[in-house]
Amino acid sequence: MSMSPLFLTSHKAYFAALGLLLAAGVGLCLWLVEQGAPQLKLGNYHIYRCETGAGAEREIFDILAVSSIHARAIADRLCRAPAMSRHYSAVRISWKPRGRLSAEEILNEDYDLIWSRVHTMRGLVPEFSDFYDTLVRYDHYRVYWFSRSGRPELSREYFHGKRIGLLNDKLSHTFYLLPLASLKEIGVDLSREKLIYFDDAIGLYRAFARGELDLVSGGLFLEKDLDIPLHRTLIAENATAATLFVRKARAPEVDCDVAGAFDTFTDTFINAQRQFEGADRCES
Repeated sequence: MSMSPLFLTSHKAYFAALGLLLAAGVGLCLWLVEQGAPQLKLGNYHIYRCETGAGAEREIFDILAVSSIHARAIADRLCRAPAMSRHYSAVRISWKPRGRLSAEEILNEDYDLIWSRVHTMRGLVPEFSDFYDTLVRYDHYRVYWFSRSGRPELSREYFHGKRIGLLNDKLSHTFYLLPLASLKEIGVDLSREKLIYFDDAIGLYRAFARGELDLVSGGLFLEKDLDIPLHRTLIAENATAATLFVRKARAPEVDCDVAGAFDTFTDTFINAQRQFEGADRCES
């Protein structure tokens, strides 16, 4: 079937115009790149913020945590605290591994509260106490090996070939240092075993609950959080679970609310002895 000259001419014109449009689009993109046009960026999914209801001219109370566990609930409780609204316009909580905290952030006092440990803070800034006070310590914390299939045995033969979940945080006692020390003590060759690392504790425990891991470390909270039969063996009985450091240049009136907010939720996953030297200033 032959096509008329008019039909061929119109289609040639159409494709020629389409080609010009595509060329113009590519050229525009290249020009924008050369001009340093702003690139699209993904949002930060490791930050949660709530408002206290105070005026926007007031400061934001910044918290650095090590886990997303209960982070939103802690911030929301603080945003409802009357003392917080008298001094701060919002509460912003972020979480990242302790190893990501920098000396500059401590010296610049970027956070009003830091969840960490003394040796971590001192290792970054030996004079950190010039900038931060110790608010609450959670000590005498027990850490266990947990398994879904029988009580873990502290032997090299038992751990061989097991899928062992750890946190990708080299400063974490519960999820990195203590379990690795336990394995080394019983003679496990770490280079030959299946060590699987996770960026956060929630991802670690979800994988364990799905049966993707054979062994994980943790506190007694795990028996409450996971609705599955668990078996445990003690790793350490006197670990330091956490310490809350608050910026010296804060409004001290909020200390009781901060301690109370963390106590409410840490009780569910930190079975530890609480030391809060300012507790006598708080209402019972």
